[in-house]
Amino acid sequence: MAAGDQYRTKAAEFHARAQSETGLQLRVQFENLAKAHLRLAEQADWNDRVEAVYDLCRQVRAGAKSKRDPYEPPRPSSAIQTERNSLVASIKKRRGRMTRTDLSEVARGIPFFAALVALACIAFIVFW
Repeated sequence: MAAGDQYRTKAAEFHARAQSETGLQLRVQFENLAKAHLRLAEQADWNDRVEAVYDLCRQVRAGAKSKRDPYEPPRPSSAIQTERNSLVASIKKRRGRMTRTDLSEVARGIPFFAALVALACIAFIVFW
C-alpha cells in the first residue's frame, strides 16, 4: 500500500458519508474532511518520493565506503565522551574570544547594574 492510500481511503469514506448526509452543514464538513485527506495523501506521496531521493543521496555520499552497504548514521557518543567534549569546548572558549552566549550573560546583568546606580544617585540626592 502506497503512503497516501490510507488517506485516499479515508477521503472516499468521508465523501460517501457526505453524499448520504441530509443536513447541509454536516455535508459541507464531511466534504472538507474528504478534501483535507486528499491533500494529506498528496503530501504523503510527496514525502515518500523526497525520502527516496534523500536515501539515494545518502547512499551516494557513503559510496566511498561501499556501494552495496546502506548508509549507517554515526552512533551516538557515550555520556562520558559527551562530557569530555563539553569540557574541552569550555576550556577553548575561555582561551578564545567572547561568544554570543557570554555577551548575553553580561547583558543580563546590565539592568540590575543600572538600577543599582540609579538607586545610589537617588540616595545621594535625598541624603545630601
